[in-house]
Amino acid sequence: MENLKDKLCAYSESGVYPFHMPGHKRNTDSMPSWKLWQMDVTEVEGTDNLHHAEGILKEAMERAARLFGADRSWFLVNGSTGGILSAIAAVVKPGDTVLVARNCHKSVYHAIFLNHLKAIYVQPEWIEEYHMAGGIEPQRIEELLKENPQVRAVILTSPTYEGIVSDIGRLSELAHERRIPLIVDEAHGAHFNQAGFPVSAVRKGADIVIQSTHKTLPALTQTGLLHVNGTLVDRERLQELLAVYQTSSPSYVLMTSIDYALSFLERGQAAMTSYEKKLLQVREEINRLTHIRIPGRELVGKNAVYDVDNSKLILSVCGKNLNGRQLYELLRTRYGLQCEMAMESYALAMTSVMDTEEGYERLLHALKEIDCGEAEDVHELSHMPDTGEAVLTIADAFYAEKEACPRKHAAGRISGEYLYLYPPGAPFLVPGERISGELMERMEELEKAGFEIQGLSDETKTDILVVKGCQGQNTVDVDS
Repeated sequence: MENLKDKLCAYSESGVYPFHMPGHKRNTDSMPSWKLWQMDVTEVEGTDNLHHAEGILKEAMERAARLFGADRSWFLVNGSTGGILSAIAAVVKPGDTVLVARNCHKSVYHAIFLNHLKAIYVQPEWIEEYHMAGGIEPQRIEELLKENPQVRAVILTSPTYEGIVSDIGRLSELAHERRIPLIVDEAHGAHFNQAGFPVSAVRKGADIVIQSTHKTLPALTQTGLLHVNGTLVDRERLQELLAVYQTSSPSYVLMTSIDYALSFLERGQAAMTSYEKKLLQVREEINRLTHIRIPGRELVGKNAVYDVDNSKLILSVCGKNLNGRQLYELLRTRYGLQCEMAMESYALAMTSVMDTEEGYERLLHALKEIDCGEAEDVHELSHMPDTGEAVLTIADAFYAEKEACPRKHAAGRISGEYLYLYPPGAPFLVPGERISGELMERMEELEKAGFEIQGLSDETKTDILVVKGCQGQNTVDVDS
């Protein structure tokens, strides 16, 4: 029987080029040759202790804070997920209300559940031309904060999976006017602050910023950083919660790779500058194509887009007879190019400073060949329905008695589970929300287009779990 190591080795040797995370891109020519087995140790004399750092790890985390401009930084070995869970728990009490961007990662929803929070959701602006989410409009945040003085934290994602950056400076001001913290999931922005890339939320006033070093930097999967600024966050409480949501046996191999990524940023300015210039060249070539388009800086100033991250290549086929899933599969099966994800109107190729000239050439060659094919306009893509009415909190729905309901009869019932595409992992439906017939129809459209809807406990995907006996009396004061 084939084991996992065999599978990974076979994939690594298959010639498939990784336009996906992790950011080291398995580029062994540029990465250090480490003897990982020999480096896998525990807390012995001289190696320090992540949860009580006094030596080498303390110094490494202080270096991270200086490099990113934070008052204090922590290493994350349970990914950005561990940082998000810790950050939210550190600034709320059970039953509090939080203002949340609806396109946040599912880990934010898990934190809402674990802390029995009430959520007020704000939708990102919509970029119709590319059928994707834009930024978070500061004016809408201001309105919701005025309407809901009980809010205890604002939680946003910037940049998005697609590299869309919101106006964190202004959003920070709005939160701080009310003495509440702003938490920014900047998982896809560990390379920010470098030449040609956006300024990090760490330097834009956010109180807690979480980054995944493995997404865009040369670091191993599951590594990240959490940064804190200002006086609104109890740092002792945060440190205690990091010990709760992270393993008590942190991998020194993972932490060493974080340290390596920091060293790379300190001495790799020339490499980052060269990388940014290469991205501009690649984008210019793609923009010469007829049918495949790639959005960029022309988005800034519209749909609440404050900045864009050029490292995310959004290969848009919006309005053509080729959808994003089909483009994704063509690149994978015909050209050996593995993208990070696909949505209906685009495939996303993630790049990093470790990408090679060969990789870019293969991508450009493939896109030029695909673009030469016929591409007739097709019907307009459907919008994702608005957020459903929140009838129960996520926690109340989770603990309630549930029953299976055929999806065709689910409209009007209260969901007992999530629905989402992964990646990116932002839920269309969360437990406690009323299910709309429009949403069920939209799910069917996505499935027919080749997308897998995740979150359903029913493996046949014909049923959805709903709260038993609950037909929709509103029991929580939650603005959706």
